Order: sequence, then C-alpha cells, then structure tokens
Amino acid sequence: MTNAALLGTFGDVSGQSLVFRNKIINGGFDIWQRGTSQTATGYGSDDRWLNLNLGSTKTASRQTFTVGQTDVPGNPTYWARTVVTTSAGSGNYCTKQQKIENVATLSGQVATLSFWAKADAAKNIAVEFLQEFGTGGSPSASVSAIGVTTVALTTTWQRYTITATIPSISGKTLGTNNDSNFQVIFWFDAGSSFNSRTNSLGQQSGTFDIANVQLEAGSAATPFEQRPIGMELSLCQRYYERWSFLSSQQICLGQAYSTTAAFFFISYLVQKRAIPNFTALASGFDIQKAGSSITGVSIDEFYLPSLYTARFRVTTTGLTAGDALGFGATSSASYFDMSAEL
Repeated sequence: MTNAALLGTFGDVSGQSLVFRNKIINGGFDIWQRGTSQTATGYGSDDRWLNLNLGSTKTASRQTFTVGQTDVPGNPTYWARTVVTTSAGSGNYCTKQQKIENVATLSGQVATLSFWAKADAAKNIAVEFLQEFGTGGSPSASVSAIGVTTVALTTTWQRYTITATIPSISGKTLGTNNDSNFQVIFWFDAGSSFNSRTNSLGQQSGTFDIANVQLEAGSAATPFEQRPIGMELSLCQRYYERWSFLSSQQICLGQAYSTTAAFFFISYLVQKRAIPNFTALASGFDIQKAGSSITGVSIDEFYLPSLYTARFRVTTTGLTAGDALGFGATSSASYFDMSAEL
C-alpha cells in the first residue's frame, strides 16, 4: 500500500508509526489469564485491566460477540462488561482502568483515546487520564483530572473519541521503584469526593460494555490496531503470567538439599517488567522421586527471583539430600502465578 493510500485510510499520521500505535495492551479484551469474571477489586479477569470498586459493588466479566456481527467493526471476539450496583457514599466508586508503564508515555503531546461502548440505558460515564510518578524515594504527586470528559452512552454500540493534551513531566521527580505509569480511567460510578475528576458524574447502577480501546498519539483516532494474538499475549505476560496445569503433569526439576526440603527451578515464559510476586495454589502438587510420588508437599518460599527465572522451596518428608526430583501437579485446578503488575 502506498503512503498516499495509508493517509487516505488513517487520516493524518505524519510523524507516527503505523504499528504499535495503541498504547493500551489487551484493548480488544482477548486475553483473560486469571479468569473470565471477578467481583473483587483489583486485577482478576481481563489482563492488564484494573477493575476497582469501593463501597459500590460490581461484576466484571467477559462477553462474546456473535460471529459475523457488524455493530463493532473488525470482527472482535470479546468485550468487557461491568455490572455496577451503587452504594451511597462520597468516597464510593467503580472504575475500569489501565496503568501504562512509564509516566513519560505521551507526555507533552496531544493524545486520542477511542473506544466502543454501550449501556443498559442512556447513561453517562466519565473518562480521565492520570500521571503517576511511582513509589519509593520522594516522587512528585500524581497529576489527575487530565482531559476529564463526560461520555453519553446509549443502548447501542457507538464509537467515542476523546482528545486531550497530556502535561509535560519536565521538572517532575520519579520514584525509585521503577513503577511510574500513565493511566486511562473509565468511571462508571463516583461519589462526590471525585467530582473534580469525573465532571460530577455521580453515583449510578447499571451495565456498562466496552470494546476495542485504543490510545494513540495525535489528534485523530485511527482504526483499532489488531496485533497478532500471540504478540498481545506476550505483552500481557510481561506483567502477569499464569501456569495452569493438568493432573499428573510434570512441571519442573529440582534437587533435595535435606530430608525435608528441596529446591525447584522455573523459567518464565516472558521476561517480566520487574521481579514478580509468586503465588501457587496451596495444594494439588507432588514430588516424584525414583518412580514414586510424595504428596502432601508445601511450597513455602520463593528464592532468588530475577526478571527471567526463579527457584522455589518445597517442604515434605522422606527425601534424601542430593536426590534429583521432579515436581508435578495432582489436580487440574493447580496453578502458579507470577505477577509484576503496576
């Protein structure tokens, strides 16, 4: 395709890359490593998306488009739904947001957010950008209420665009923990404490649906960037990786260093943003030793993690120091989680 044809397709893209335009990861809601729904606040379902609530309650879930639908172009497979039940309180709220690594993202530039959305009835939501300068040391205070916009949703899918000038970070101080970020926040329900950040959105219950979210440099919204699914998964796994196992699956190798403890070694599928936190299901594992299985094992330590690999300690009985061992799953519900989320 010629440059002229590209300009005709995308509008004015001078000075912009036509690949990796979208600063949002999993904007098409294709990756759900943790599960397909959540009611708890925090990370818990759609990768890279924080589904937050306080006071008010919510269910965030994956929804599936009908094959061949034409309401949202590009043949997306999924969208994200948030069902909110409000509870009166000035500090109560419900949001969906993404923390984009590095507060310098789009700083000092004009940026455009585009997304498709609808609701169960005509309802407003608010969209806000926020710069967070990280933790550790003495970082500058967060800059909130950037480009706050009220968006009037209807009961049918529509595309919405928001253009804002993102403040420069010149003169700001970053935290020492390398976790600064730039946030895109969708507000569904907001108590009066958040009036300045939401254009006084107020509190409401309802069902809110969002699809194909894109954030890019420039004053024009281009068509949603459809990256290969394997690439999108790898981008998600930089921040979070779940290993789900089958019953009787061998996971990794290790060695006993006493009669009651052994070390095992793992390599992450993708290099992590930072040294991750490691979580494993409390049960559902065994140690294989010379053709026999030792059950009732306990994973109690995560040693020497890096951005690439780690080892973990397992305690049990019946080991011999120096023995080569296998570590496996005894349940299809078993999993490891490695999280380096912002």
